[in-house]
Amino acid sequence: MKAARTREHIVDVAIELFIAQGYDQTTMEQIAEKAEVAPSTLYRYFTSKDLLALDRILVITDLGDVLRSRPADEPLGKSLAVVLLDSLEAMVDDPRYVEIRRIIDAAPVLRTRFFDISTDSFKGFEQALAERLAVPVDDLRVRMTTRIALYVFEVAAERWGAGDRTISRADILNDVLTSLADQGVVLPTPLDRVTSAPRP
Repeated sequence: MKAARTREHIVDVAIELFIAQGYDQTTMEQIAEKAEVAPSTLYRYFTSKDLLALDRILVITDLGDVLRSRPADEPLGKSLAVVLLDSLEAMVDDPRYVEIRRIIDAAPVLRTRFFDISTDSFKGFEQALAERLAVPVDDLRVRMTTRIALYVFEVAAERWGAGDRTISRADILNDVLTSLADQGVVLPTPLDRVTSAPRP
């Protein structure tokens, strides 16, 4: 319990420093001093500064594991909705979400690290979906379904992070999914079905 509190305290201090003076200008030594912990303690919890900056943004749940935990006979659409909600519920409720995202977007090293970690989770999700559909992992249905699902999650997460927290995460996700279903997403028409027209 004490370890969890110490970890959360370190993250809070680090985020405040990142916001106040910038990510690149903040050192691990400054974070340790401000958090009143020894540098060795800080490195025991976080091996690098980028993990501190990303801590409140990264989804804790493994998308692939959550999908595998769903009943095999459950409609896939329902399973995917549960996966997205589970991941959304796992996000830490930090009112500084928008500022944290701004820090990440402004620092190339953070964007790269975020992409690398997200890619690992993405691959696990693809593999679990391929198993569910009994098709190869490079099947187009797998690739497109995972990408669309993750983009839906990203939109819902951004809405929740930038909101006033009076609307539940489930309601936000449901609104995104309902809008997607009701408004219709227009996909490019296959080229062999497009009537050729002279270029202007």
